[in-house]
Amino acid sequence: MKLPRATLAVALGSAASLAAQALFSLVMLRWFTPQAVGTFSVVAQIAFFWMTLALAQSPLTLLADAHVPARPALRSALAASLRRMLWLAPAVVAAVAWSRLPSPAWALAWACGLALLQGGWYLAQPYALRTRSPQAAALAKAAPPVTALAVATLAALAWPGAPVAGLLCAALAGYAAGALWLLPPRRAAEAGPGPEAARGTEGPAAVFAGTQRDGRSMRLRIAHTAVDAITGAGLLIVWQRTHGAADAGYLAVLLRLLGFVPVVVHASWAQVLLAGGSGQAGSPLRVGLAGAVATLALGAAGAAALAAGLAPSWQTALPYVAPLALWQAAACVHAACSHLPFQQGRATAFSRTAIAVALLQWALLALPAWWPGAPIAAVAHAWWLGAASAVALLAWALWMAGLGKWGRQT
Repeated sequence: MKLPRATLAVALGSAASLAAQALFSLVMLRWFTPQAVGTFSVVAQIAFFWMTLALAQSPLTLLADAHVPARPALRSALAASLRRMLWLAPAVVAAVAWSRLPSPAWALAWACGLALLQGGWYLAQPYALRTRSPQAAALAKAAPPVTALAVATLAALAWPGAPVAGLLCAALAGYAAGALWLLPPRRAAEAGPGPEAARGTEGPAAVFAGTQRDGRSMRLRIAHTAVDAITGAGLLIVWQRTHGAADAGYLAVLLRLLGFVPVVVHASWAQVLLAGGSGQAGSPLRVGLAGAVATLALGAAGAAALAAGLAPSWQTALPYVAPLALWQAAACVHAACSHLPFQQGRATAFSRTAIAVALLQWALLALPAWWPGAPIAAVAHAWWLGAASAVALLAWALWMAGLGKWGRQT
């Protein structure tokens, strides 16, 4: 199978980024007090939601609109995101006040800094993918988490019992390192779309280069972003209220572990193809199935480790592995096809389908509220949610793959 030139480098960068984030979590647990970790988590979560809603999927638009020169597209995305940050500021102030943090003004200042620099890093990644070498684009993904890990480790070793400021400084330093990639490359500013498309295309790839765009309205992009953010947060909140903190922990850890592969597939395949404006790089279904096999193998290895008693305190999470592995395996197939609607000018349908799938997941999360008879068990609930999500994602992926097949025939 022919893979894009940047795929391997970006995949390694994504893997390094996720590994550094995992190690950062271990550093927090090992050297920082629970109070510091808790305060940092609240401030970072507020900043993340502020940044996510303000961006309104601008990084994806920056990749999809390959016909727009990268530097002007970046300036437009930055200006629009800053305006939305200002509009959202009153809601953020209310969230900080409601959270009852020790010093609301202090927390708000940190949240503002984190949101600004994290948003810059999120925009810098697609910009680097479009304007720099594959190795530089991979470094843009990996350098910020590695920087944050190094600063947090130094703060913990030099400052025993380090307060929350050590974690906040580490996160701020990491995002600042990522935001540096917003600077233009040393070579002359680009005059056209991404590096892959700039070399010119013929035949079917030219169809994608001509039709690829993000035609969604701003209202739809914001709605899609809000639904994704609320669903991601609501999943753990509802699970904790329904099944308890332990089961919510099982769900969170396993989703983070098994969700590693879909993230890498999306970053190293779909994003690379969008950045290059090319659709001629092999079958997305094959890439998705390869990711699905890797996810199932990872799930099987985790299940074997739990069954062998290698993590006794987590052994009761074993029944969760199968439904969540199926869900994330389907997510791999979906991630491998997710560029196709943008290449065919069907981005609006993509977001509407995403919202529909999220509403399905909310209906399944509410299953215990309307389940007849006795309350549904946590594992049975996980099977309902995981299986239905997998079916929905596979059906969605097949629709997207059909768009790609139609595009190659035109």
